[in-house]
This record gives sequence, structure tokens and C-alpha cells, in this order.
Amino acid sequence: MPRIQLSPQLFILLAFATLIAAPLTAPGYFMFAHDARHTVYFMQMFDAALREGALFPRWAGDMVFGYGYPLWIILAPLPYYGAQLFNFLGLDFPASIKAVEAVGWYASALGMYLFVSRVMDRNAGLVAGVAYLFVPYHVVDLYVRGAMAEFLAFVFPPLILWGIYQIFATRRSFYAALTALAYGGMLLTHIQMTVLISPVVAGYILVLWIAGRTTDDQGRTTLNQQSAISNQQSVLQSLVSSPLVLSSVAILWGVALAAVFFVPVLMEQRYLTNDPLIGGFFNFRLHFLNPSQLFSTFWGYGYAGIQGNDQFSLQLGVMPLFFALVALFTTRRGDAVSLQVVYFALVTLAAALMTLSLSAPVWEVAAPIVAFTQFPWRALFVTAVSLAFLAGASVRIMVRRDQFLAAGVFALLLAFALFPYARPQYTQALFTWNTLMDFQVNDRELLGDTVWAQARPQDSPLVAQYRAGNITTKAVVLEGDAQIELVERRALGDTVRVNAAVPSRIQFYTRYFPGWSVTVDGASVPVAPSGEQGLITVNVPAGEHTVTTRWGTTLPRLVGGVISLAALAALGLTLVRGRRG
Repeated sequence: MPRIQLSPQLFILLAFATLIAAPLTAPGYFMFAHDARHTVYFMQMFDAALREGALFPRWAGDMVFGYGYPLWIILAPLPYYGAQLFNFLGLDFPASIKAVEAVGWYASALGMYLFVSRVMDRNAGLVAGVAYLFVPYHVVDLYVRGAMAEFLAFVFPPLILWGIYQIFATRRSFYAALTALAYGGMLLTHIQMTVLISPVVAGYILVLWIAGRTTDDQGRTTLNQQSAISNQQSVLQSLVSSPLVLSSVAILWGVALAAVFFVPVLMEQRYLTNDPLIGGFFNFRLHFLNPSQLFSTFWGYGYAGIQGNDQFSLQLGVMPLFFALVALFTTRRGDAVSLQVVYFALVTLAAALMTLSLSAPVWEVAAPIVAFTQFPWRALFVTAVSLAFLAGASVRIMVRRDQFLAAGVFALLLAFALFPYARPQYTQALFTWNTLMDFQVNDRELLGDTVWAQARPQDSPLVAQYRAGNITTKAVVLEGDAQIELVERRALGDTVRVNAAVPSRIQFYTRYFPGWSVTVDGASVPVAPSGEQGLITVNVPAGEHTVTTRWGTTLPRLVGGVISLAALAALGLTLVRGRRG
């Protein structure tokens, strides 16, 4: 497993992480940050499904005015599992979210420190870790946007790159397993950010392969130390131990670990309409930046605009850019680190250009994949990673005996310049059934459509019941003559008692989606969507019956789960054997 040795640099880094995480300890919640309220309500629904026995929640029952929506078919679940741990410990939902976000500050800093310390040294790791903490888009993601999942995605790129580096340094499957764990974790945290960072990972593999370098046990990069494979080894053994092969296996292994989420995304997203995800305001073509935004020191808390009229900061950061330029003056011919410095400088340039309208042709070519990224300025996530690495490399401009002092000064300059941004706008945290419905009715949020819905609803019969704090009616008679009584309302289904004078057709106030099943007196019956909203509808014979809806699994979800379990078992075995070795 990754080991971070105790050192003065590490303690200094943790102090900076504590400084930037400190606002999370304040009372209240920054509920008017862009995605902050979404996150709390999503967690509320995730918690309800989890407590009802869903090991992998997928249905958000309170969305779409109470009709429900398969949110975690398309939304990665790992951040909500993390927050749920703190909720189980007794924190309320906003406090649980802030707690897992505090962990995210520390974990992202330590990951960058681990990576850059391995490639260079601890002084470089300290500066890179502080730069990663304070780079503007990292701060924006949490304290302006309130985007918990995207913010937590910052944890994984340094760990993935560290794992790839270790594979090339050691040729051990142990590090392939750790890389797979990091890549799978990122897929389960934020799939769009994974799409953006994956080309950087692929390029880094290519750079290390071209360099043909490994590292010594002290973590210093050296040239031409790659040991030759014994003539007695078979071609297969040589192939298996190839860093290129191990790196590729690690990435595929990570995808397999996330298959429980990824397979349903591929197979069942077709049942959801894409326009709410990539159309209208979320059309990426509306959100390219003006070049001046990348360098502006403006800091705001407003929302994303269109055509560069954003009301919050989307800057690269003057100080990170300054240290990136300093790093370029440290390059020298034949030096392994220099090749990586040049690579990450090119990554920074390419990612910055991808935020501008001149890159529109590239976005159009890749639109089937990148359209779900929604905002080209999300490429600043990539620049945060590359600028942090370059900031760490800037320490090399000093002679070795002065690098510790220089690292401390560089870290202070980064923090001093950027810390004023690291504050949220706190408001009173009020989350009730009324605020949930207000958010949906007034703000038109927490809405989404299935292919069986003919139009987006403006209201539902459930809204008034939510606001009264008492759900009494979850099903109505469409045809026939029957009386319906709600017996039990659950996050993942309902039970009603039907007293039908004649064979009747009843409709539940629940949207149909693959996975829903209905039983009448314990026997399964056919279920179909009907009406403008594609609601669950069943036929009930005459007489008194108990009718139950239940959210269950499907073949893609089952296949994905089996693949993930197999990949996880292989990972555990590899890690145990690797540790013993």
C-alpha cells in the first residue's frame, strides 16, 4: 500500500490542508452554492434507499415531484457512501457532507504529495500538494459550486499517476492493483471528470514508456536503470511484466471494479431522455470561456452564464502559473523529470485551450463522449493537476541545500495569494419537505425524464402531500370501481389495499423504469407505464387485494455487480500476495 513517511514537509502540508478545510467546521451550510442543495437532497434520498436495504441505491424516490427518478443509474455513488459513513455516526446530512469534503481536502493534498515526492522529492511534493489545495478551480468546486462529487474527484488523479509511475519503476502487479483501485474509485466518484483525465493518464503512460526510466529506492529518478529481462524468461513472462501491459491492465481492471455502476450506465441510460443532461442550458456549445477569464482575478459566487458571461471565477491562478513558468527553467537535456515537466506543461496548455471556443471543432468530433461534460471549463480540473505538478518542479531551480527553505517559501506564497478565495457563503441550513418541493416547483430542479414520459410535469398530486408532511395517497383508479388505501409507503416501493367491485386498472404515483415489479397478493403481475408521465399501471381483479410495488434489479445491474465482485476479489488477492512479497 502507499506509504507516506513522516517528515517536516508532510506536517507542513497537513497544516495547510487544515487551513483550507477550516471553513467546513463553521455552523450552517453554504446552501446557495450551485449544487449544494442538490447534494443534500440527493443524500437524503440515498440514505432512505440504503436504510431500506438497497446495498447499491439507484432510485431517488422524492425526485420529479415525488414520482421518482433512477438517479444513481447516471450519478456515481461513491461520494454518497462516504458522506453516509458520517451520517451513521450521528451527523445530520449537511454536516456529513462537510465532513467527507474535509476528508477530500486532506486526501487530495496527500495524493499529490505522494506522487510528486516519488517522482522528485519531498520538497517538490510539499509545493505540489499546497498548489493542488489552493489552485482556484479546486476551491471553486467546493466553496462556490458546492459540487461534492466533482470536488472529491480531485483525490484520484495523483493516485492514478503515482500508481502508473510505480508500475514503470517496479514492474509489479501490486501497483497495477493499486492503480486499478484509484481509477475505479474515480469512475465511481465522477464519470465526467474521469473522461477528462483519462487522456492525461494515457499520455503519461506513453511519456514514461518513451523515457525508459525507473527509480531507485530513494525515489530519485535516474536514467537507464531499467533491468534487462533474463534470457531464461519466457516471452509470456516478459509480456506480463511489461509496464505498458500492466498499466493497460490496471486501467481495464479499474473499469471492471466500477462495472456495478458502469454497465447500467451503458445499457440503461437509453431509457432516460438526454435533453435535461446535455440540451438547453447544458449544451456545451454555450459555455466556452473568453481568454481573459483564464487570467482574471475576479471572484464571485454567481452561476454559470453563457458565452463567457459567468458570474464566478474560472481562472488558472496567477501564482500557480508563475511557478509553472519557473519549472520550465529547470528542464535540462537527458533528465527524466524534465520530460515530465514538459509533458505537464503541454497538458496545461492543451487543457486551457479546450476551455476556449477555438477548440469547438475538437469538442464536436468527440461530442458523443464529451457532451455529458456539459461545461468546457471543467477542463480546468485537468489544469489543476498539471499546474500542481509543475509548481512542485519549480523547487528544482534552487540548489539542493536550499530546497527545503524554498519549498516553505513557495508554499506560503501560493497560500497567501489564494487563501482569500477559500471561503464559502454560509446561510442557514434549512432542509424540509417544503424546501424540497419549493426547490422542485419554483427552481425547476431535481427533475428528469424517462422515455415513457411525454412531457415534463409542472406539478403532481404528491406535492401538497409532501408539504403537509403526510403522504396518504400513492395510487388511484384509472378504470373500474375500486377503493384504494395506502398501507405502507417506502423509499423503494409502496403497498396499497385495493377493494375492487369489478376488475380495475390502478396507477401508482411512481414513474416506471426497468427494475420495478408489482405483486398482487404476493403473485407477480405484468406492469406497464401509462399516461403522460409514464407511471406504473397494473390490472387488479375484483375483490380485496394487497398490491405492492418493489424496486429491484435487472440483468445489466446483475452483470455489472458480478464483474465488480470478481474484480474486487482479484484485487484483494493481488494486494495480499503483493504485501507478503
